[in-house]
Amino acid sequence: MITFLIFLPAFISAFFAKKWPVIALLTLAVIATLQGYDNYDLSVILGGWILLNYGLSFLQFQSFRFLFRLTGFMAVVPFLLLIPHEIERYNFMYSTEYPILVVMALTFFLHDLSHVKAVYFAKFFGGELSHHQRSFEYLWAGIAVFGGYFFGGPVGLLVVACSFAAGDFHREKGSFGQTSAFLILATIPLILSIGEVGSVDLTLGKNILGLFVGIFGGRIVTQISKERPAFIAQRIGFSMVFAGILAILGYFGTIKADLGGMDSYVAGMIGFAIVFFTNGQNANALIIAPLLMATGVLVAELTLNTEELALSTLPIEETQNSDDKEQEASVFDQKGLSWSDIIGEYRFDPSYSRVTFQLGPKGGVTKGAIKEFSGTVHVDAAIEKSRFEVNLPLNQLTTFNAYRDESLVEEAYFNVAKFPVMRFESKSLSAMNDGLTLNGFFELRGLRIPLSVAVKYVGKSASGSPVIVGKSTIDRTKYGMKPDAKEGNIVAFEFRAELLKQ
Repeated sequence: MITFLIFLPAFISAFFAKKWPVIALLTLAVIATLQGYDNYDLSVILGGWILLNYGLSFLQFQSFRFLFRLTGFMAVVPFLLLIPHEIERYNFMYSTEYPILVVMALTFFLHDLSHVKAVYFAKFFGGELSHHQRSFEYLWAGIAVFGGYFFGGPVGLLVVACSFAAGDFHREKGSFGQTSAFLILATIPLILSIGEVGSVDLTLGKNILGLFVGIFGGRIVTQISKERPAFIAQRIGFSMVFAGILAILGYFGTIKADLGGMDSYVAGMIGFAIVFFTNGQNANALIIAPLLMATGVLVAELTLNTEELALSTLPIEETQNSDDKEQEASVFDQKGLSWSDIIGEYRFDPSYSRVTFQLGPKGGVTKGAIKEFSGTVHVDAAIEKSRFEVNLPLNQLTTFNAYRDESLVEEAYFNVAKFPVMRFESKSLSAMNDGLTLNGFFELRGLRIPLSVAVKYVGKSASGSPVIVGKSTIDRTKYGMKPDAKEGNIVAFEFRAELLKQ
């Protein structure tokens, strides 16, 4: 709700004020949303810079127009160099060094650079100058976005968006759509971060759908604003409809991953940004841009599965890698230690032991966990004589979706009424690099099939309990389940377990 309140002034001003105040308010809202109070210095500098250029745009002295623009850009440089050398944001270190300042300058004067290139292009190849300039604007915009992200990550992308907005104040005919496009793109890293989405893969069908929904929505809203500029209610209505469609697409991802998700919503935002940038004078972008941003943040928060995050993240910071700044991609990536240090009889600690698994094709991966399991471990001085027995109750299995979990208990899948527990029992062990390979049998749906599991001892927890990790894969079709390429047939699982002395 706080996000909507931040964007509300810009949204309302789009109807009752001139366009320049809307650009200023929208840019300040984006800065406030992305930076917050943890990077207070940068927020104040960018916000003050936007307001300065907004004020300079009222000085209508034609002879000194370029001087005002140059002053408007140079005013921010010393302040950026005075703030802390590095700022950490979204797991990316932003540095206020000269490369990012060069990218800012290129973005601030983007239209001038495009015009110069277009003049030379028209001289050699002919054609209408305005068309060439528009084409070079697309190229320079892509270079600016790339440069901002390359040198400054998500924060650099925000700085680039602010640079374009600040430069646009000085234009006689503002590029409202293009400014909105930059600000939309700058908000995307925040939405992906909130939704715990790493990136947007535009080769996936669901994301291509989101992209084209965004393009379609942007064109419809743009066309309506051109044909019926006075019908504000229609513009609001259609803006809300298309933001709602993208929100529904984002929600579908909580039902089944390949139906949608936050990456699909973000693809839709990219589609809107493309349309807005290609329609530079599209003032209607100032209406839907804050709505898209605020809705994206809200949907990301609502669709975030906290249970999945809690159970999917296997904590490793309390073992030997406690000094690492970043958690390993896999718990199994840790270096294995000597099993001779923990010879004895153990049982699994159910409070600190769980299994996570996933299956399905790219873009449609289903994740799940077994929240608690029990069993015993005998670590023998002669390691090949060690034994592992594990009981995995199916009432502790979750895929973080209640509807899907209900179908899994039925006969076609786990048939929980008849087979309530999965089991694994090792029969032999062999050394494997810095760990062991457990060769045994896995029992599911009354069938016992050989299975090998890689396992390592990686250290002790803060309480002194030995910690072991492991991984393997299971072909569910071998246990009588119907094959389905969309659902996935091979289940990859990992586990982390703490051992209690018996």
